[in-house]
Amino acid sequence: MSLLSTGRFARYPFCTLVAFAALLAASVVLAVLPLTRGVAWSLAIAACATGAALIAWHTLRMRRAQEQNAATLSALGRSTALSNLPIELRARMPLVIVLGDALERIFANGRNLHVGAGAIWLRADRPQKLAELALALKAWRGDRPPDGVVLTLTPDAHTHESLTQTLRVHRQALSDTARLLSTPVPGYVAVYQRLTQDSGSPTPADAQWFGLSSSAMLRDARSFDAVMQAADDAAREQVGERPERRAAGLAALIGWTWQVVNDALQERRQPSSPWPLHGAAWIDCGPAANAASPWQAHLRSLTRLSALALAESPAPWPLPEPLVDACPKRAYVSPLLRGFAHAIAILACAGALASWGAAKNNQTLMTQVDEDLARFASLPADHDAARRPALAALTADRDQLDRYERTGVPLRLGFGMYHGAALLPPLNRAIASYQPPPPPPAIITLDSMSLFDSGRAQLKPGSTRALVGALEMIKAHPGKRILVAGHTDNVGDSAGNQRLSVARAGAVRDWLMEAAATPESAFAIQGYGDTRPIAGNDSAEGRARNRRVEITLVPDDSGN
Repeated sequence: MSLLSTGRFARYPFCTLVAFAALLAASVVLAVLPLTRGVAWSLAIAACATGAALIAWHTLRMRRAQEQNAATLSALGRSTALSNLPIELRARMPLVIVLGDALERIFANGRNLHVGAGAIWLRADRPQKLAELALALKAWRGDRPPDGVVLTLTPDAHTHESLTQTLRVHRQALSDTARLLSTPVPGYVAVYQRLTQDSGSPTPADAQWFGLSSSAMLRDARSFDAVMQAADDAAREQVGERPERRAAGLAALIGWTWQVVNDALQERRQPSSPWPLHGAAWIDCGPAANAASPWQAHLRSLTRLSALALAESPAPWPLPEPLVDACPKRAYVSPLLRGFAHAIAILACAGALASWGAAKNNQTLMTQVDEDLARFASLPADHDAARRPALAALTADRDQLDRYERTGVPLRLGFGMYHGAALLPPLNRAIASYQPPPPPPAIITLDSMSLFDSGRAQLKPGSTRALVGALEMIKAHPGKRILVAGHTDNVGDSAGNQRLSVARAGAVRDWLMEAAATPESAFAIQGYGDTRPIAGNDSAEGRARNRRVEITLVPDDSGN
């Protein structure tokens, strides 16, 4: 039975978050940021392409990891207890990997798992595969790594060389595991060593563990003084010589462990990271005494006595269950909840970027409107040709802001950054202050030849028909002043032409004054002679155009 057959944790929604982030980035770039269209589209396409590449890479990586994890876990799938473990307990129950010496004695009857004492104990026979196993277990537990690694040591089963090599191999294995998991994994040491001769043939299950575990790393040998004190207290409470021998042997074993084992696990000259020691435990249980072991050599150097011929403890040997009591607690957060938190963080980042973009867009809008207002105010009222484009810009600004008020502020100006409503009153005041220039005076030009005989200033009989248009214009604008101006060509002397133009203007005025019943004070006459030609006098047609009478309605001071 495969370990994967008992249910699955919800996976971390990596692909969903990447797609969400890419689409959000593209939306912010296109809809909010103050960029040119070409740059915005380029960045949006780059964001989407990057997201697609990350999704493809992650999918391929997860597929390979699943295949590898399935192969690793299938090797452990024979364990019915682990297969039947409820999915909720996988993440909440501490999981400890046990590797090192005498695993076949600790996990008897071919077992590779023990569930008890509030923890899951998993056997790992090959330290070189520890990293792969830990990664597979992390996926099996819903992205939660193992809670600890216990290194079991049987000093009497080693020579000096084999002990050093064993410690270095397991140190390297845990270092690789922590690097692959991207998180530190607490390390423990459990020492199985016969210290006393059995009395009454007690079983290994009756043996007592002496040790210390901590949520923080242990860095000082004095931390284990309490362990030796506990052994002494136990010896005083028990009757017989064996407890005293065990307490004395345990004190020597603790010192040897710190001096030999811990030094090898913490040595800085090794390329691997030091063993993160969070606990150590010792038990009067283990293999048969070996006079050639480094422990026995150390013991002889202390006592000058030969080692006792101690027999191997019967299997199964007890697991160091007290070590997990102070195992560092990792708060379990479901992958979906972490994904939701990360989605909120992504949304917050996008919101901050969009708010910055909206602020820049609003700053540009406010600056543009202020510049348009300043330009309009700087133009004199008599420069109407320049004021009209400035007025058109103000009108466009006002219409744009008014549209935002009626239909809503666009996204690129939103996110609480819009303050355009405050610009509407000054825009309306500036537009209302514009006064167009007075309209040009209405002018009717009459051909002098149709009104007068050559050189004469009396109206010809029937010529008044040509004055009907001027008469109607005067009647349509009662109260306006009327200027009648006479003009001649350059034939003759200028003084005579001047007098003739004045006389003809007076004749036209007299007729209009009588026909329109308008007082003389409403009229003004002016004779220009040949001083204001509108065509050349070198041709008959030009001279004919210059001989004319112009009737003009002059607006009053108010422009009416």
